[in-house]
Amino acid sequence: MISMGEIMSDLTLYEDEAEQRQHLGAIQRLVRDAHSPEEEIRPLYEDVLKELKSDARIKTYLSILVSKKVKELLNARRR
Repeated sequence: MISMGEIMSDLTLYEDEAEQRQHLGAIQRLVRDAHSPEEEIRPLYEDVLKELKSDARIKTYLSILVSKKVKELLNARRR
């Protein structure tokens, strides 16, 4: 269940519902592909998104770039 804090975080992290859906879909794909719980993936994804989004001029491909970085971080953790 999503808490009020998570909802507020979502409102500041995502510019609109379409962007939120795009990133939440990417999170779900990572959860499935990495066989890891959302509770592990989502905070990691959102931290990377905040980092990359602040410098991004074109945000269309952010979900791809963030997903790639999260996969790299997960792989490094498992080594």
